Amino acid sequence: MYSKRKEAKMWDLHLEIAKSQLIKHNEILCGDSIIIDKDYERETASLILSDGLGSGVKANILSTLTTKIISVMLQNRRSIDEIVETLTDTLPTCNVRKLAYSTFSVAQFGSDGNLQLVEYDNPPAFFVRNGKVMNLEYEMREINGKKINETSLQVQEGDLLVFVSDGETHAGIGGIWNLGWGWEHIAEFIERISRKAMTAKELAFEITNVANELYAKEPGDDTSAVVVKIRKKNFATMLVGAPQNPDNDNEIVNKLVKGEGRKIICGGTTSNIVSREMKEKLEVDLSTIQAGIPPVGIIKGIDLCTEGIITISHALELLKSNPNYKRLEINHDGVSRLVRELLLSDEITIMIGQSLNSAHQTSNMPKEFGMKRKIMESISDYLTDMGKVVHLEYY
Repeated sequence: MYSKRKEAKMWDLHLEIAKSQLIKHNEILCGDSIIIDKDYERETASLILSDGLGSGVKANILSTLTTKIISVMLQNRRSIDEIVETLTDTLPTCNVRKLAYSTFSVAQFGSDGNLQLVEYDNPPAFFVRNGKVMNLEYEMREINGKKINETSLQVQEGDLLVFVSDGETHAGIGGIWNLGWGWEHIAEFIERISRKAMTAKELAFEITNVANELYAKEPGDDTSAVVVKIRKKNFATMLVGAPQNPDNDNEIVNKLVKGEGRKIICGGTTSNIVSREMKEKLEVDLSTIQAGIPPVGIIKGIDLCTEGIITISHALELLKSNPNYKRLEINHDGVSRLVRELLLSDEITIMIGQSLNSAHQTSNMPKEFGMKRKIMESISDYLTDMGKVVHLEYY
């Protein structure tokens, strides 16, 4: 047995982070930049939002430079004072408007659940607890002539953090809302939608979508929203294929059953092995058949049981297409359900059996049908790029 596994884990609460952006009308690049860093070894995470002065290419370069400098310096454990001094030396002040070329907001989450916020010239963060936006008490410091606002607090399950650029607060100026949407109105909107069962991605989209409507769908400024939902981790344990050595069947099934979170099986032979070892009947749900996609199975104690190579091949292609969550909820075929399980999980253990199915090795089958391991490693790469923790184990 060979196992490839990242041992380090983030702290007990999960940070579900998503962003949504609008580009200023008639521009091709967004002048706001966002960097999300998760350090699994230190069990920390940081979020950085910067708004470059102006719009277009120039603003994009300035904000990107700002977020990159902050990100690298935070990773090297530099202090905020050092970071601000470096930014001041690197990015000059506009001689005409007397404004900094780039603003920034920084959130640092520690392994103990401590959150530190540092803000410069961006709208104050929205921090929601128990459905209400809290009035955070900031300490203002002047560093190299820059007025920096700082605060810290201990986060807990259910909290929500939102960063926005001033494209949000200014939305509607001179139009639908003469003075702009404004911080207070945004706070009320965030309180309202935060009570709904929505993902961070959906929340971020809703915030920028309102701004887009206020701009009459022609944004007058680059507009960004970054949402952090703080919740318990969602785990999943997945078995794909039978183990190379049949003597390991009982051990692998026990590991699946005792694994964390949702239980998923991919493979017809694998499903039969699990059914036999668990002494539970395997049934087929014919109502889940779709063109080219086999039906799902039902085993008591297993959350999802699908066919193998066809399903995971289609699942990989669906992941590549950046699927819509709502559509996945509507569709009940094995591929949609598998992708939904994977997207809703934060930490996934995938046990890959290396037994070869002779039915997939014939010359009449597509090449990918003999590439179960490669397909699962590609799925793992996509999930990792999305910020999920994936453990691959081979049997």
